[in-house]
Amino acid sequence: MPMAILFKQIPLFTVLPLSLLSLFLLFRLLANHQPHRFSQLPKPFPPPPKVAYFISGTNNDGPRIFRLLQATYHPRNYYLLHLDRRASDKQRDRLARIVGSVEIFVAAGNVNVMKKSNPVNEEGSSPLALILHGAAILSRWKKDWDWFVNLAASDYPLIPQDDFLHILSYLPRELNFIEHETNITMQEYQRITDVIVDPRLYLQSAGRMFMGSEKRTIPNAFRFLTGSPHVILNHKLVQFALLGWENFPRILLLYFSNTRLSHKAYFQTLACNSEFSRTVINSNLRYTDCNSPCSESRQSGRPMDFGRMLASGAAFAGNFSVNDPIMDVIDSVVLNRGKGMPAPGAWCLGRSWSGRVSCSEWGDVDILRPGPAARRFKLLLLKLMKSKSFRSDFT
Repeated sequence: MPMAILFKQIPLFTVLPLSLLSLFLLFRLLANHQPHRFSQLPKPFPPPPKVAYFISGTNNDGPRIFRLLQATYHPRNYYLLHLDRRASDKQRDRLARIVGSVEIFVAAGNVNVMKKSNPVNEEGSSPLALILHGAAILSRWKKDWDWFVNLAASDYPLIPQDDFLHILSYLPRELNFIEHETNITMQEYQRITDVIVDPRLYLQSAGRMFMGSEKRTIPNAFRFLTGSPHVILNHKLVQFALLGWENFPRILLLYFSNTRLSHKAYFQTLACNSEFSRTVINSNLRYTDCNSPCSESRQSGRPMDFGRMLASGAAFAGNFSVNDPIMDVIDSVVLNRGKGMPAPGAWCLGRSWSGRVSCSEWGDVDILRPGPAARRFKLLLLKLMKSKSFRSDFT
């Protein structure tokens, strides 16, 4: 039975909190903008942004990628899914078929599965090539997205998309959320000075990564930074990395092609040594477990993690095991997502069943209905602003 697409305007009776308006205005001031006249002040409800998600995984990760797609789904966003070369063509075909079986994905036309696989060696530079490939496809496929978010199959959201987009709608679109560190440890020093060759860049079959016999010195033409491989980049920075209207992105890419774990340093170094340095927020909005030591990784299945993750206000968390029971709790408590269903939002007009929204019909995708998660996310951003190191400026 064809899906009825309804365009019913749903009134939103959300009153803009003073702190949220302050958040928007403070970001504008910190971005070194000229003072606005009253006639130029932003409207109370700015249009929601569009997020381009690149979700990648490896062998047998198809079901995990599909679940993550459903948990992060919103008709405004775009989604590109990838299984690397360790997965078989049969797995890629199965993922494409299950995506094509969901009416809303087909109707919105905003989910694609990459047919061609990329080889990936996590220790080498091939993961960076994969991220850039995904960003390039999303840039060619759609032109109107605002932020690029890369997620792994082991990640999961801690916030509904209505809440996420609602808070992002009040932020300047030029911001980039890139967790970075300037202090180079001995381990990082070793990684920088090693010259490696990742065979996944040029061999069809898997090959062992090897190192050159000599070391190289620490670069002084730019400042080397490191951090998380998970980033949230604005559209302009992605275009800068792909097209490079200056030569710096190309020079940096050549340097990082022989650097171990280059995907943990490339975007940090690129953004903070370029015209984008004042747009970088030193956070990727992910949950960090700071028990011992601070890390984005967490011990899978620990019940105490759920409370900490929610209290953090973070948008995403990682290192979930397959069918981690905490993901079921997140589905029930945070996302209100039924099993096998996309996470609902204000766009869902389907009838409820077993206390869940079926999303069998949908309406105006520009309408958002934020909940408690929006407040937690807002508080995280306010906390980041109070930190002296939340914004980078190395130029």
